Amino acid sequence: MDERHSKHRKKGGLKATFEEFIAKLVSYAEVMVIYLQKNIQFYVQKFVRKSVWVFTALTLIFLGLMYTSYGIFLSIQKFISAGDPILASFGTGIGFLLFAILFLSFVFRK
Repeated sequence: MDERHSKHRKKGGLKATFEEFIAKLVSYAEVMVIYLQKNIQFYVQKFVRKSVWVFTALTLIFLGLMYTSYGIFLSIQKFISAGDPILASFGTGIGFLLFAILFLSFVFRK
């Protein structure tokens, strides 16, 4: 008979179950707040480092595309006028794009 009574749920009904759920939820929230307080500086430093690298990579992508498009413009202009294409701007633009890809691979590898 005791075994049968132990299998039944606790008395108190829905209200007691709800109060127990709220107590567990509050304790979970307290634990998470303590955890975040201890680790917030680490998360901020990590976010700032990643955002700096991503901003640097995006800037290099912009500069690389700008130099490449300027190289295309100068090459077309020089080719039409003198028949001599300019490759220095292409090299600079491609170099910036390679550095940007290197920075992005460094950021996303971690």
